[in-house]
Amino acid sequence: MDMRALRYFVEVVRQNGFRRASATLHVTQPAISRAIGQLEEEFELNFLVREPRGVCLTPEGDVLYRRASLILQQADSLASELRDLRSMVSGTLRVGLPPMTGSTFFGDVITEFRRQYPGVQLQIIEYGSNQFAGALSDGHVEIAAAMLPIEGEGFLTQTFARERLALLCSRDHRLAARKKVTLRELSDETFVAFTSDFKVNNLIDRLCNQEGFEPSVSGRSSHLDLLVSMVTSGMGVALLPVTVCRGIRSSRLRVVTVIDPVISFDQALVRHRDTYLSRSARAWIEIASEVLGFHVDPVFVA
Repeated sequence: MDMRALRYFVEVVRQNGFRRASATLHVTQPAISRAIGQLEEEFELNFLVREPRGVCLTPEGDVLYRRASLILQQADSLASELRDLRSMVSGTLRVGLPPMTGSTFFGDVITEFRRQYPGVQLQIIEYGSNQFAGALSDGHVEIAAAMLPIEGEGFLTQTFARERLALLCSRDHRLAARKKVTLRELSDETFVAFTSDFKVNNLIDRLCNQEGFEPSVSGRSSHLDLLVSMVTSGMGVALLPVTVCRGIRSSRLRVVTVIDPVISFDQALVRHRDTYLSRSARAWIEIASEVLGFHVDPVFVA
Protein backbone atom coordinates (compact mmCIF):
# COMPACT_ATOMS: atom_id res chain seq x y z
CA MET A 1 0.00 0.00 0.00
CA ASP A 2 1.43 3.37 -1.08
CA MET A 3 1.37 5.97 1.72
CA ARG A 4 1.53 8.74 -0.84
CA ALA A 5 -1.61 7.42 -2.54
CA LEU A 6 -3.39 7.28 0.83
CA ARG A 7 -2.43 10.89 1.50
CA TYR A 8 -3.70 11.96 -1.92
CA PHE A 9 -6.95 10.07 -1.37
CA VAL A 10 -7.58 11.60 2.06
CA GLU A 11 -6.87 15.11 0.77
CA VAL A 12 -9.24 14.68 -2.18
CA VAL A 13 -12.00 13.68 0.25
CA ARG A 14 -11.15 16.47 2.67
CA GLN A 15 -11.11 19.11 -0.09
CA ASN A 16 -14.11 17.54 -1.87
CA GLY A 17 -12.41 17.54 -5.24
CA PHE A 18 -9.27 16.81 -7.24
CA ARG A 19 -8.65 20.43 -8.23
CA ARG A 20 -8.63 21.75 -4.65
CA ALA A 21 -6.55 18.78 -3.49
CA SER A 22 -4.07 19.51 -6.27
CA ALA A 23 -3.68 23.07 -4.98
CA THR A 24 -3.11 22.06 -1.35
CA LEU A 25 -0.81 19.14 -2.18
CA HIS A 26 1.08 21.03 -4.93
CA VAL A 27 0.70 17.96 -7.14
CA THR A 28 -0.91 17.82 -10.59
CA GLN A 29 -4.43 16.45 -10.90
CA PRO A 30 -3.36 13.64 -13.29
CA ALA A 31 -0.77 12.46 -10.75
CA ILE A 32 -3.40 12.38 -8.01
CA SER A 33 -5.89 10.55 -10.25
CA ARG A 34 -3.24 8.04 -11.27
CA ALA A 35 -2.23 7.30 -7.66
CA ILE A 36 -5.84 6.80 -6.53
CA GLY A 37 -6.53 4.68 -9.62
CA GLN A 38 -3.62 2.41 -8.73
CA LEU A 39 -5.01 2.16 -5.20
CA GLU A 40 -8.38 1.06 -6.58
CA GLU A 41 -6.70 -1.46 -8.89
CA GLU A 42 -4.72 -2.89 -5.97
CA PHE A 43 -7.89 -3.63 -3.98
CA GLU A 44 -10.14 -4.15 -7.03
CA LEU A 45 -12.64 -1.69 -5.54
CA ASN A 46 -14.01 1.75 -6.36
CA PHE A 47 -13.51 4.30 -3.61
CA LEU A 48 -14.69 7.56 -5.19
CA VAL A 49 -17.48 8.73 -7.46
CA ARG A 50 -16.90 12.03 -9.23
CA GLU A 51 -19.87 14.41 -9.13
CA PRO A 52 -20.43 17.91 -10.57
CA ARG A 53 -19.93 19.52 -7.14
CA GLY A 54 -17.10 17.32 -5.91
CA VAL A 55 -16.64 13.69 -5.00
CA CYS A 56 -18.74 11.10 -3.19
CA LEU A 57 -17.39 8.18 -1.17
CA THR A 58 -18.53 4.66 -1.90
CA PRO A 59 -19.10 2.43 1.18
CA GLU A 60 -15.63 0.97 0.59
CA GLY A 61 -14.23 4.48 0.21
CA ASP A 62 -15.73 5.51 3.54
CA VAL A 63 -13.89 2.65 5.26
CA LEU A 64 -10.64 3.55 3.50
CA TYR A 65 -10.98 7.22 4.42
CA ARG A 66 -11.46 6.50 8.12
CA ARG A 67 -8.62 3.97 8.26
CA ALA A 68 -6.26 5.97 6.07
CA SER A 69 -6.78 9.08 8.21
CA LEU A 70 -5.67 7.15 11.28
CA ILE A 71 -2.70 5.61 9.46
CA LEU A 72 -1.50 9.02 8.25
CA GLN A 73 -1.98 10.53 11.69
CA GLN A 74 0.20 7.84 13.24
CA ALA A 75 2.78 8.14 10.46
CA ASP A 76 3.05 11.90 10.99
CA SER A 77 3.36 11.43 14.76
CA LEU A 78 6.11 8.85 14.23
CA ALA A 79 8.01 11.19 11.91
CA SER A 80 7.70 14.06 14.41
CA GLU A 81 8.92 11.95 17.30
CA LEU A 82 11.91 10.63 15.36
CA ARG A 83 12.85 14.14 14.22
CA ASP A 84 12.68 15.34 17.81
CA LEU A 85 15.17 12.69 18.85
CA ARG A 86 17.58 13.98 16.22
CA SER A 87 17.30 17.70 16.90
CA MET A 88 15.92 20.25 19.30
CA VAL A 89 13.12 22.31 17.75
CA SER A 90 12.77 22.06 13.97
CA GLY A 91 10.55 20.68 11.24
CA THR A 92 7.04 21.88 10.44
CA LEU A 93 4.39 22.92 12.95
CA ARG A 94 0.81 23.08 11.65
CA VAL A 95 -1.38 25.28 13.84
CA GLY A 96 -5.11 25.75 13.31
CA LEU A 97 -6.47 29.21 14.10
CA PRO A 98 -10.00 30.58 13.73
CA PRO A 99 -10.28 33.50 11.29
CA MET A 100 -12.57 35.30 13.73
CA THR A 101 -10.06 35.72 16.57
CA GLY A 102 -6.81 34.16 15.36
CA SER A 103 -4.99 37.41 14.66
CA THR A 104 -6.46 39.08 17.75
CA PHE A 105 -4.90 36.62 20.17
CA PHE A 106 -2.05 35.04 18.24
CA GLY A 107 -0.42 37.83 16.25
CA ASP A 108 2.15 38.46 19.01
CA VAL A 109 2.47 34.71 19.68
CA ILE A 110 3.43 34.11 16.03
CA THR A 111 5.94 36.97 16.11
CA GLU A 112 7.62 35.68 19.28
CA PHE A 113 7.62 32.07 18.05
CA ARG A 114 9.31 33.06 14.80
CA ARG A 115 11.89 35.08 16.74
CA GLN A 116 12.78 32.23 19.09
CA TYR A 117 12.48 29.32 16.66
CA PRO A 118 13.39 30.47 13.14
CA GLY A 119 14.21 26.87 12.16
CA VAL A 120 10.58 25.78 12.45
CA GLN A 121 8.38 26.12 9.39
CA LEU A 122 5.16 27.48 10.88
CA GLN A 123 2.02 26.74 8.87
CA ILE A 124 -1.09 28.60 10.02
CA ILE A 125 -4.26 26.90 8.79
CA GLU A 126 -7.57 28.72 9.13
CA TYR A 127 -10.76 26.83 9.91
CA GLY A 128 -14.06 27.56 11.57
CA SER A 129 -14.21 26.03 15.07
CA ASN A 130 -16.60 23.31 13.86
CA GLN A 131 -13.87 21.99 11.54
CA PHE A 132 -11.04 21.76 14.04
CA ALA A 133 -12.04 18.42 15.55
CA GLY A 134 -11.78 16.69 12.18
CA ALA A 135 -8.50 18.43 11.34
CA LEU A 136 -6.97 17.36 14.66
CA SER A 137 -8.23 13.79 14.35
CA ASP A 138 -6.87 13.51 10.81
CA GLY A 139 -3.51 14.94 11.86
CA HIS A 140 -3.94 17.86 9.46
CA VAL A 141 -3.06 20.20 12.32
CA GLU A 142 -1.12 19.35 15.50
CA ILE A 143 -2.60 21.99 17.75
CA ALA A 144 -5.48 24.40 17.31
CA ALA A 145 -7.33 27.24 18.97
CA ALA A 146 -11.07 26.86 19.11
CA MET A 147 -14.25 27.85 20.87
CA LEU A 148 -15.38 25.47 23.58
CA PRO A 149 -16.97 23.00 23.88
CA ILE A 150 -15.29 20.64 21.40
CA GLU A 151 -17.50 17.86 20.10
CA GLY A 152 -16.15 14.33 20.09
CA GLU A 153 -13.88 12.37 22.38
CA GLY A 154 -10.13 12.11 22.58
CA PHE A 155 -9.27 15.81 22.86
CA LEU A 156 -7.34 17.74 25.49
CA THR A 157 -8.10 21.44 25.99
CA GLN A 158 -6.33 24.35 27.64
CA THR A 159 -8.47 27.46 28.16
CA PHE A 160 -6.63 30.72 27.46
CA ALA A 161 -9.37 33.39 27.35
CA ARG A 162 -13.02 34.10 27.97
CA GLU A 163 -14.73 36.02 25.18
CA ARG A 164 -17.86 38.17 25.21
CA LEU A 165 -19.97 39.19 22.22
CA ALA A 166 -20.94 42.79 21.50
CA LEU A 167 -23.22 44.40 18.92
CA LEU A 168 -21.54 46.02 15.93
CA CYS A 169 -23.77 48.41 13.99
CA SER A 170 -23.48 51.39 11.65
CA ARG A 171 -23.36 54.87 13.16
CA ASP A 172 -26.79 55.61 11.62
CA HIS A 173 -28.45 52.59 13.22
CA ARG A 174 -31.26 53.20 15.71
CA LEU A 175 -29.21 51.58 18.50
CA ALA A 176 -25.91 53.34 17.71
CA ALA A 177 -26.30 55.91 20.52
CA ARG A 178 -27.04 53.24 23.15
CA LYS A 179 -24.41 52.01 25.60
CA LYS A 180 -26.21 48.75 26.34
CA VAL A 181 -28.86 46.63 24.66
CA THR A 182 -30.62 43.42 25.62
CA LEU A 183 -30.64 40.47 23.25
CA ARG A 184 -34.43 40.55 23.06
CA GLU A 185 -34.29 44.12 21.71
CA LEU A 186 -32.55 42.68 18.64
CA SER A 187 -35.44 40.39 17.70
CA ASP A 188 -36.53 42.61 14.79
CA GLU A 189 -33.02 43.26 13.50
CA THR A 190 -31.43 41.86 10.35
CA PHE A 191 -28.06 40.23 11.03
CA VAL A 192 -24.94 39.48 9.04
CA ALA A 193 -23.04 36.47 10.35
CA PHE A 194 -20.19 34.06 9.85
CA THR A 195 -20.71 30.95 7.72
CA SER A 196 -22.19 27.78 9.21
CA ASP A 197 -18.80 26.21 10.08
CA PHE A 198 -18.32 28.80 12.85
CA LYS A 199 -19.41 27.48 16.24
CA VAL A 200 -20.33 30.95 17.48
CA ASN A 201 -23.45 30.75 15.28
CA ASN A 202 -24.75 27.86 17.37
CA LEU A 203 -24.37 29.91 20.56
CA ILE A 204 -26.10 32.95 19.09
CA ASP A 205 -28.98 30.90 17.64
CA ARG A 206 -29.51 29.04 20.93
CA LEU A 207 -29.66 32.20 23.05
CA CYS A 208 -31.88 34.02 20.56
CA ASN A 209 -34.28 31.07 20.59
CA GLN A 210 -34.35 31.26 24.38
CA GLU A 211 -35.39 34.90 24.02
CA GLY A 212 -38.22 33.88 21.71
CA PHE A 213 -36.93 34.69 18.23
CA GLU A 214 -34.87 33.31 15.40
CA PRO A 215 -32.26 35.71 13.99
CA SER A 216 -32.94 36.91 10.45
CA VAL A 217 -29.66 36.70 8.50
CA SER A 218 -29.22 38.70 5.28
CA GLY A 219 -25.66 37.64 4.51
CA ARG A 220 -22.80 35.39 5.63
CA SER A 221 -19.05 35.33 5.15
CA SER A 222 -16.03 33.54 6.58
CA HIS A 223 -13.99 36.75 6.34
CA LEU A 224 -14.19 39.34 9.08
CA ASP A 225 -13.40 42.24 6.73
CA LEU A 226 -16.41 41.40 4.57
CA LEU A 227 -18.69 41.17 7.60
CA VAL A 228 -17.52 44.57 8.78
CA SER A 229 -18.15 45.99 5.31
CA MET A 230 -21.68 44.55 5.35
CA VAL A 231 -22.37 46.23 8.69
CA THR A 232 -20.87 49.52 7.49
CA SER A 233 -23.14 49.48 4.43
CA GLY A 234 -26.22 49.04 6.63
CA MET A 235 -26.90 45.51 5.41
CA GLY A 236 -27.35 44.36 9.00
CA VAL A 237 -25.90 44.25 12.49
CA ALA A 238 -23.42 41.67 13.77
CA LEU A 239 -22.63 40.00 17.08
CA LEU A 240 -18.83 39.82 17.32
CA PRO A 241 -16.28 39.22 20.09
CA VAL A 242 -15.40 42.33 22.06
CA THR A 243 -11.70 41.77 21.32
CA VAL A 244 -12.49 41.83 17.59
CA CYS A 245 -14.63 44.96 17.88
CA ARG A 246 -11.83 46.77 19.72
CA GLY A 247 -9.56 46.20 16.76
CA ILE A 248 -11.99 47.75 14.27
CA ARG A 249 -11.11 51.39 13.64
CA SER A 250 -13.92 53.12 11.79
CA SER A 251 -15.88 56.30 12.53
CA ARG A 252 -18.78 54.78 10.59
CA LEU A 253 -19.33 52.00 13.12
CA ARG A 254 -20.47 51.74 16.73
CA VAL A 255 -20.03 49.01 19.35
CA VAL A 256 -22.81 48.41 21.87
CA THR A 257 -22.58 46.16 24.94
CA VAL A 258 -25.05 43.26 24.96
CA ILE A 259 -26.64 42.37 28.30
CA ASP A 260 -29.43 40.12 29.54
CA PRO A 261 -28.04 37.69 28.71
CA VAL A 262 -24.33 38.33 28.48
CA ILE A 263 -23.14 36.19 25.54
CA SER A 264 -19.80 34.68 26.50
CA PHE A 265 -17.70 31.62 25.72
CA ASP A 266 -14.26 30.16 26.40
CA GLN A 267 -11.40 29.99 23.89
CA ALA A 268 -8.93 27.13 24.26
CA LEU A 269 -5.93 25.45 22.74
CA VAL A 270 -6.91 21.95 21.63
CA ARG A 271 -4.91 18.86 20.74
CA HIS A 272 -5.64 15.18 20.18
CA ARG A 273 -4.97 13.02 23.21
CA ASP A 274 -3.40 10.15 21.21
CA THR A 275 -1.09 12.27 19.03
CA TYR A 276 2.57 12.78 19.89
CA LEU A 277 3.17 16.36 20.99
CA SER A 278 6.30 17.56 19.17
CA ARG A 279 8.87 19.85 20.71
CA SER A 280 7.85 22.64 18.36
CA ALA A 281 4.22 22.29 19.57
CA ARG A 282 5.40 22.38 23.18
CA ALA A 283 7.35 25.54 22.36
CA TRP A 284 4.22 27.06 20.80
CA ILE A 285 2.20 26.31 23.95
CA GLU A 286 4.89 27.77 26.20
CA ILE A 287 5.13 30.99 24.20
CA ALA A 288 1.33 31.30 24.00
CA SER A 289 1.08 30.96 27.77
CA GLU A 290 3.67 33.71 28.27
CA VAL A 291 2.14 36.11 25.75
CA LEU A 292 -1.52 35.50 26.63
CA GLY A 293 -0.93 35.09 30.34
CA PHE A 294 -2.37 31.69 31.25
CA HIS A 295 -1.04 28.75 33.26
CA VAL A 296 -0.57 25.50 31.37
CA ASP A 297 -2.22 22.47 32.95
CA PRO A 298 0.40 19.65 33.08
CA VAL A 299 -2.24 17.22 31.78
CA PHE A 300 -2.45 19.20 28.54
CA VAL A 301 1.22 18.64 27.69
CA ALA A 302 1.63 15.17 29.23
